[in-house]
Amino acid sequence: MPMNSPFGSLDGATHLTLFAITQTDKLAEAIERYELLKAPLPERFIAGIDSLSSHLQTFRPDDDIPLFLDSGLGAQEIIHNNLEVAWYLSACIYFHNRINNSFVDDVSFAVNAILMCLLRAEEIKAQLEPDFMYRDYPVTFPAFVASCNAIDRYPWACWWLTIQGYGIRDVRSQWRVIQRLWELIDVTHEPGEVDFSWLEIMQGPHRLPLSAVFETLGFYY
Repeated sequence: MPMNSPFGSLDGATHLTLFAITQTDKLAEAIERYELLKAPLPERFIAGIDSLSSHLQTFRPDDDIPLFLDSGLGAQEIIHNNLEVAWYLSACIYFHNRINNSFVDDVSFAVNAILMCLLRAEEIKAQLEPDFMYRDYPVTFPAFVASCNAIDRYPWACWWLTIQGYGIRDVRSQWRVIQRLWELIDVTHEPGEVDFSWLEIMQGPHRLPLSAVFETLGFYY
């Protein structure tokens, strides 16, 4: 898998969503380079940010996309629809985090919607196949991004603990990192401390490329 692609299973991710996520990475890394140089961001990158923002608004899933089994569609199609919505919303959150430096409170609706979609997808998968060994791998990139922005972490902790049943090494790595991020975010939010985002914590003072951090932490298959 290319290192500028999201980690984990790509089930349900459209080409346009993957494009948005990889473009967000490229633009964010350009912004970080110019900030370190204390130089103005060239116009082509500003135009790229505007274009990507418009892109995210235009390819959103239909508001009436069927997400429940009682819609008359097959179970696999409902799973796909839920994952498609989760991917799209995670691309929007990722853009807000990396480009707009906007976190948690500003993206809470999308965080909760992703949780509902991923819960439905896993519930239907469990109905179709009780044994984790024979199910399709879980989609974790949207879950990771949403968990890093979650106000109510308990349902996310339950979701991550449940999918440990798949016994997948990179899923275990992601869950360990999320728990550590939550701890560090809480510490930095205490009075008198510097308030760091999950991105700042992961990238460190040298602002390492996030894809390289993900690779080092074992998030890729």
